[in-house]
Amino acid sequence: MNVLRGRHTCRFDHYGDWRINLNNCILNLENVREYLTNDKLRLVSFKDIAWKGKNMDPRLLAKKRYEECDIKFPGIITEYQNPYNCKYRMVDGKSRITKMNRMGIKESYFYIIDSKLFTTLIEPDNRDRHL
Repeated sequence: MNVLRGRHTCRFDHYGDWRINLNNCILNLENVREYLTNDKLRLVSFKDIAWKGKNMDPRLLAKKRYEECDIKFPGIITEYQNPYNCKYRMVDGKSRITKMNRMGIKESYFYIIDSKLFTTLIEPDNRDRHL
């Protein structure tokens, strides 16, 4: 699982309002690595998942990340609030799910992390960022 890196940002930006209780937060994805076990894998329909850019033109996403993403690696989701009012919130895998969706795939396997775990792993994002 060497591909897991980066962070999930919970901000209000061009993707919508992904904040947690109106607060900017961040999740270091390396902190969830130990929880990504086979018993957490579930087949989930894309209609039940909210991801950043779900209703955006895929050409507006980071082209290199989109082209180079490996759809064989399951995304990470959790049952948590999101701007689309879907059952699940995407934590990692925006480019992969977008690529699969464009390929006509409608469901895939995802790691589902517990929402309580998600809230304990997120941290305040105090970076000074002007949008």
